[in-house]
Amino acid sequence: MSYRFSRKRIRSPVRKAGEPDVLAQLRAFLDTAEPELAAILVHLWGYQGNAITYKALREAILRGDLDPGVVMAWQQDYARFVRDHLLPLWKDAMDAGARSLAVPAADWVFDPMGDGVQSWTDSRAADFVTAVTQDQIEGLRAVVHRAAVMELLSVDELARVIRPMVGLYRGQAEANLNYYNTLIKRGATRQAALDKAIRYGARQHRYRAFMIARTELAFAYNQGAYWGTKQAQAQDLLPEMMKEWSTAADERTCPVCGGMEGMRRAMDDPFPFQTRLTDPQVRLMPPAHPNCRCAVKFVEVN
Repeated sequence: MSYRFSRKRIRSPVRKAGEPDVLAQLRAFLDTAEPELAAILVHLWGYQGNAITYKALREAILRGDLDPGVVMAWQQDYARFVRDHLLPLWKDAMDAGARSLAVPAADWVFDPMGDGVQSWTDSRAADFVTAVTQDQIEGLRAVVHRAAVMELLSVDELARVIRPMVGLYRGQAEANLNYYNTLIKRGATRQAALDKAIRYGARQHRYRAFMIARTELAFAYNQGAYWGTKQAQAQDLLPEMMKEWSTAADERTCPVCGGMEGMRRAMDDPFPFQTRLTDPQVRLMPPAHPNCRCAVKFVEVN
């Protein structure tokens, strides 16, 4: 697919004096909303870790894989998480994204049940449950496979070590197991190594929770701005617009996002970043990757 820049003259909409830019607005929302969602995820992973029995882990180690019943239970947990927590916070994020627009009508209200919004929400909810469950399966499966062939630790000990890893993705789970093994090889007692690995796992869970919270809320916020613009245009409250990628351009900006700084696209045209996600709407707006802090400006076409 080729990507072309419009040759039409484009001017940015006039903002009110002192009005924050799109990045500041996005980050202000994320700073407020991220901690709540992250705390809920950490609590969920604690519940899942406590729910899986040592017997189930011992059997998984001996068998070399997880029981399908465990996987099904996780899917159900995440479906409830989406229904009870993520959907309401997505709605708040989309409302905030829509409110960030300079719509010249005091009584204009964003419709969170609009066709495009509902389609995105349904698709993203299904993708989230599948992806987060699969990441968790791969994480625990990787250490279970390694544990099945390890001779350094007993099956019972491995079960105790693995249980606090529930909720980590593969790289994190493997790093945690490596950390425990290194402590043992350096002479730490089993209990001391386990205590340190559990504390390390808690930090890993917090990191993953905030990464997921930031990414999912940024998805919804930017989709709210996008669909809010479309809804306002349908009511003749906004003119023809284009999207302009906006990134922080600081030392934390990745090459992918830095390369799109200032890039403009028609409203329904994708931005040229690669993603594992299959929904074609994903590339209409940021985020381009987990932890992405980018937003878009909507600029008027004359």
